[in-house]
Amino acid sequence: MRTSRTLIIFFILYNIITLAFISNIQQDQSASLGYVFIFPVFWIIAGIVLSLLFRSKRATLKTFWDKFLLFFSTPIPLLLVLFIFYQFTSAGLTTSSSEYNKNGHRYREIHYDYSIGQPQRIEFYVSQDTVTESQPFPQSDIWLKDSVWTYYNRDGTIKKTENYTR
Repeated sequence: MRTSRTLIIFFILYNIITLAFISNIQQDQSASLGYVFIFPVFWIIAGIVLSLLFRSKRATLKTFWDKFLLFFSTPIPLLLVLFIFYQFTSAGLTTSSSEYNKNGHRYREIHYDYSIGQPQRIEFYVSQDTVTESQPFPQSDIWLKDSVWTYYNRDGTIKKTENYTR
């Protein structure tokens, strides 16, 4: 038995679009919130198209490869990878970020948490450029590490600190 050619094409297109979305999120993290809405719409449209392909008998589930392609043409693998990544990495999730001006510079404070809600680290930055009341934002987006960064273990105890005081 041969793998359905239509299912191969669907698999390729579905995964190219998914990878393009992920690439765009990584290049422009400010756009990532929009993908909270875009991904479900994409998945619904893909599900409808897939249903129509099976209903019209253009796609079949006769071989192992048909089932394999179908599985990887759904959101399940992506969601599993994301779940595993956030459970077993120490990358942390950005939980809060704030900025303020002080002493002629802009300061940024970023808090990261483990997926279980415990703090993972706190980072501080200072803008390379100076700011004024009339020019409250730095000219460039160059941030220098500043102050004392604190890293935490999963149980909430301090793992280490790094001093970046200027």
